Amino acid sequence: MSSILKGKRVVITKSAREDDKLRGSIEAEDAAVLNIPLIEVSAAYNKEDSLEFFKGIATYDWIVFSSVNGVHYFFEAFFNAFSDIRAFGPARIACVGNQTAQEVGKYFLEVDLVPEKHTAADMIDALVETGSLASGYVLYVTGSKINKQAIEALEGEGEAIVDTFIVYESKPTDLAGNPVATDFREKGADIVMFASPSAAESFLAQAKDLKLKPNAQTPKTLSIGPVTSAAMRKLKLPVDGEAVSPKPEDVVQAMVDLCGD
Repeated sequence: MSSILKGKRVVITKSAREDDKLRGSIEAEDAAVLNIPLIEVSAAYNKEDSLEFFKGIATYDWIVFSSVNGVHYFFEAFFNAFSDIRAFGPARIACVGNQTAQEVGKYFLEVDLVPEKHTAADMIDALVETGSLASGYVLYVTGSKINKQAIEALEGEGEAIVDTFIVYESKPTDLAGNPVATDFREKGADIVMFASPSAAESFLAQAKDLKLKPNAQTPKTLSIGPVTSAAMRKLKLPVDGEAVSPKPEDVVQAMVDLCGD
């Protein structure tokens, strides 16, 4: 794409599992990637609760996935209960973005709805516009930080009956002894990327473990999407650039634009 990123140091604040394609795209530009996951994600469902949801899975009209992690841990729980994907039933599937939809596709299921803009609010608006929610049953798959506004919109504007299935939880990663975080403190970076409001919150919460040494390079900040940008501004974190979507090509282009300023 460009030689602008050659030799640049880019901090990715999501886990390596989620960012393999993005990391490869950045490294293809001859940039160095520092992977410092700020959020540690783990399963939050228990066998008894998940079995209750799965007993009635065939009754849902829509199953809504708000994140890649939601898909991953939902199907982890699903295959603890079933051995055959056909047990998934006839529900239509909505996903907040293309990456989430691609994760669903790994299980040979087709996604029926992905909003043009990859935000939870736009996904809910798109669902309501289908006119299929009134008195319909919706299973909303999420992490421990529930988007209450999305649930309220489904129940209010959509007139749907919503069950919330929490399948994972997130908490700040312990960076005190992380060697990549040590490298960042000593040398700094050109860009720090934030992919979610929770990553921005965790960055501030762990500021003491990320404080730069006097001669370290101060990075520019890059957010992915308007929701993350709004959260960063609310937290008084600067937003130097914004990627229009989480697609690797869009994130890399935003980095090129940022470094070219």
